[in-house]
This record gives sequence, C-alpha cells and structure tokens, in this order.
Amino acid sequence: MTPPDDNVHPLRSELENAPTVAKPKGDGTKGDSGGGKGKKRTRQPGEIWPDCPVQALGMSGDVSFYLDVRGQLRGVDNHTLQKMLHVFGGRTALLAHWFPVYDKEGLPRPNRFDQLSLATAMITACEERGIWSPTGRMREAGCWTDEDGSLIVHAGDEVLIGGAWKPPGIHGGKVYAACNPAPRPAEQDRQALAGLELLELIETWNWRRPDIDPQLALGMICAQMLGGALDWRPVGWLTGDAATGKSTFQKLLLYVHGGETGLLQAADATEAGIRSVIGFSSLPVAIDELEPNPEQPSKTKNVVELARRASSGAQIFRGGADQKGHQSNAYSCFLFSSILVPAMPPQDRSRLILLDLDRLPKTAPKMTLDARRLRSIGAGLRRRLIDRWPEYQVRLETWRAALALEGQSGRGADNFGTVLALADMALHDAAPSAEILESWASKLSLAVTEDAAEVGSNAEDMLVHLMSQEIDVWRRGERFTVAQWVAMAAHLPGARETIDSADRNTANDYLARYGLRVYGRDVDARLAIANKPLQGLLDLFDGSLWANGVWAQAVRRIDDAEPVNMTLNRVATRGMRIPLKAIPGILTFPMDRAQRDGPTPPTPDEEDGFA
Repeated sequence: MTPPDDNVHPLRSELENAPTVAKPKGDGTKGDSGGGKGKKRTRQPGEIWPDCPVQALGMSGDVSFYLDVRGQLRGVDNHTLQKMLHVFGGRTALLAHWFPVYDKEGLPRPNRFDQLSLATAMITACEERGIWSPTGRMREAGCWTDEDGSLIVHAGDEVLIGGAWKPPGIHGGKVYAACNPAPRPAEQDRQALAGLELLELIETWNWRRPDIDPQLALGMICAQMLGGALDWRPVGWLTGDAATGKSTFQKLLLYVHGGETGLLQAADATEAGIRSVIGFSSLPVAIDELEPNPEQPSKTKNVVELARRASSGAQIFRGGADQKGHQSNAYSCFLFSSILVPAMPPQDRSRLILLDLDRLPKTAPKMTLDARRLRSIGAGLRRRLIDRWPEYQVRLETWRAALALEGQSGRGADNFGTVLALADMALHDAAPSAEILESWASKLSLAVTEDAAEVGSNAEDMLVHLMSQEIDVWRRGERFTVAQWVAMAAHLPGARETIDSADRNTANDYLARYGLRVYGRDVDARLAIANKPLQGLLDLFDGSLWANGVWAQAVRRIDDAEPVNMTLNRVATRGMRIPLKAIPGILTFPMDRAQRDGPTPPTPDEEDGFA
C-alpha cells in the first residue's frame, strides 16, 4: 500500500502548508507586493518579474541595459550564467524561486535556476521597454536639475530630490545609477560663513588683480560644485610663473570638494582618459600642469576642446575600435593650471576665466592647508548653494544685465555672470544693489579687456630662447644671435659696431623684420617685441613653448613691461616694451671684447616708426 503523500514528501507538505511571510516591497520575492497579504502582483510590461530588484531599461542593438541590484548601470550583450549572476548580485535563491529547476521527484532544486528562462525574461523586459541608450539619460554623481529646474543632488549611493534622500533608480524619466559615494552637503546651512571663510583663504594668494580674482576663484569653485545643474559651465585657467602657489591651490580644490570622490584631479591626462573617468557624472575636473606641448599639440588641444564642449553639455562624437560611432555628453566644470596657457582658437579662449598669480613675497610664510577644515567649509558651501538654488536664476540675470551695460555680452556675460552670481549667492543673503553691480561690471570690464589676448608665462626662459636665436639677415651664411643685434642697436658697451653692412644706426631696420625694435641706448635702452604673429617672430619661436603667438603672454610678465604701438616695415602692431636689464646677461660686458666702444650717434626718434 502506498503511504500518504505527506509521509513520502514531508518537505513538500511543509512548504505547501507554510504560512505566507510578507516581504518588503521591491525585494522581488513572494509575499505581499502591494496587492494584499499573500497576493502576487501581475508582472507589468518591462518588468523581469513583479517588483524585481533589477530594472530593465531597454536595448540598443545587441546590448540590453539594466540597473542591477545595487542600482548600477549594466550593459549585457550575452546573457551568460556569470553575467546574469553579476547583475543579480549572486542571489541564486531568489532566482531559483522565480525560475526553479526541478529534480526527478518534482521538487525544486535548491539554489538552481533555469538559465534560459531567466535570460528570456530579461531580454523580453528590455524589448518591452524599447530602444534605449545611456546618452542624455544617465546621471551619476554630481548636481543636476529636473524638468522644472529644481536641483537634484546625486551623492552616489543616494539622490537628493525635493529635500529628501532617495535610493538610486529612475526619477523623472532620468536614470540615476548608483556609483561611488560622493561628498554630501552639511546638515545645516552655515549661512554666509562657509563662503566668507573660503574667500578669506583664497585672498592669501598673490593675485595679479587682488580686487577681482579671489571673487572669481570663489565663483569658479561654486560652479564646479553645481556642475550639471548649470546651463553654462565656465572654464577656469589658473596661470602664473613657478613658485606662485598653483599646485597649492590645486590641493585646496581637492580638500574643498571633499577629496578624490568629489573632484577628478590629475597632473597628466588625455581627452579620452578624462572622458572615461567622468563617465556619466558631472563631478568637477581639475588638471594641473597643462603646458603647451609642441611635440604633442593635439593632446592639449583635445583636452581643451573637451572642456569647451562641457561648457554647454554639447554632444561629443567619437569613433571606436569596433568601427562604430559613439556619442556622449560632458557636464563637468573644468579648471586648468599651468605656467603657460597654450595657444588656442577664439571659441576656446572666449570660454576661459583667467586667474593670474604673481610670485609670493620672499618674506611670506609657507602656506599650510587644514584638510579637515577645508572639507567642512566645502560641505557648508555645498549646503548653502543647494538651499539657495531657487534664487540663482534671478541673480544670474541680474549680473548678466549689469555686465551687458559695460559691453560684456555673449560668452563674456555667460562666463563672468555665472561665477559672480554664484559667488554673490555664496556670500550674501540679499540681492546686490545697483551701485555694487555697476562697480563690479565696470572694473571687470576694464580688467578683462586687456587680458583678452594675453596671459601669463615663463618670461625668463622665453627671453633666453629669443636672445639665443641666430639670424642670417642677408642669407650669406653668416649668422649672429638676436642678442648681438639688440646690443648693437642699443649701443651697449662692448657690442659690435657693425654686422656686415648694418651698423648701430641701422640695426633697428633689420630687427624690424623679426618683430623687434630697440628704444634708447646703453643700460637705459628698452626692447619692444610685437604681439602679432609676424613671420620673423614665428620663425624665431618655431618649435618652442612660445610658438604661435604664445610669446606675447611671456613678455607681459616681465618686470616693468609696458604696452606700446609700433609700425615695423609698414605693419602696425601692438607690443610690449621691456627694459634691457630684464634680459638675462645682455648687459654683461662680453669677454671677447677688450675695450668699450666709443661714443656713437643717437638712436632714431622713438616715434619715427621705421616705416
């Protein structure tokens, strides 16, 4: 006689008669899924199963996209066992519940699941979602806005929406994927304290424009914090000679932004490398030592172009090893630092906010940064910007209008209006008065006009390079250095009296072919160097760090340099005039001359133009 079923299969009997235990909504297991105790909700289109912890997003070509159990974006082109286990975090018991495999007795095999059924369910869910691509839809760590312009802060493991922290997922039609935790804002708004403390610290650097640059630097840091939430993201460039504190300022940025998870920082980077690290985030980017590189000009050019495209979040199209085109967006706010700013086209230069540093006094104490304090200041500043975000657009338009009255429109108003509005928002509760707006717009307009084509450089090295270049004016094979020609034109003691048919009184006529001109004589003489890319100067600087007009940046940094109008061989140009004593070695009496030259006639009048 066959014994009762419950004796033959006691485990089956136990399972069938076990009480139903409600599970939290969204865990994807059997139980109360919102439809009443013990009632399973019907699978909706686009779901792998009801309340599945893995969300199907859609497909593109052979790739199916999901948010895995941790909320991370996964692109799966082959639903193998290992890949599916990765997507579900190795939760075999859960998969066995929904896609069981039975033994010969009809019992579900523990932790075994039907791989084909799972793969079919996953692909079906993606197909039901339709065609989907991460471009323009994915958002990782950083600040963003919804369709109404409200601020959304993605902190990696949670997303701040409407003042409440929520888990990563799909919110407002955008996918906020889980990623490395990013620094969060402080719990309480510290009012203006964070902004004021940071501004006071920034002011300790020796800025070329101490009444302007610290405020602009503060605004750049605020712009970096808000990143993808801004319609326009200015590009900052910190420049200055050696020992001006550029690397220390980079360290300040790192601490204020909360460390490596809040700032993508490097001293050597390529455009492709930066894009891969940014991913779908809008975290700020800081690149140190981005110097002009004559041997690899495209490397610097491509990095600057990426920053330019990130200003507006424009589409970026690239080819890949798979012979397919790829598109992406960048929403990060970039800040570069270097001794020299590379030559770049107008569309890139117009997006720069130049922050120029002078050398610190020798008596200045060594600057030390308190990492803990700066992280606290950064968290407080982040909280203030978040809490005051609703008033940003009004402040921006107010500053843009004030700048426009002083001739700053278009990109200039975008750049400076953004950083000034953010700095103002960080520092002051009340809106700026008309007097403050007018004052700032006036002095900013005056400062940036002169800087439109010139930035800082390594002046001494440039002069050594220029003076050591050999020129053959008559192409007869007899070459003399630029320094020898300048010394002759300046009537310096020990200088040559003639070079072939040229003499001290006609030397300027020949120097004019190279964009150079000497004013005055002896130790009080001055040398003018043209700003325009005249062919002679292009040849002298060809292949150097100062090629393609970059030399004009270097000249401006020389002590006592002054602007001058020149006409050289009937070509009008502006230039910079520097004292000869600023040129290394040129006033030193040459060792190969035994005696001084005698008196010589005066040099031509400074205003005759050598037409």
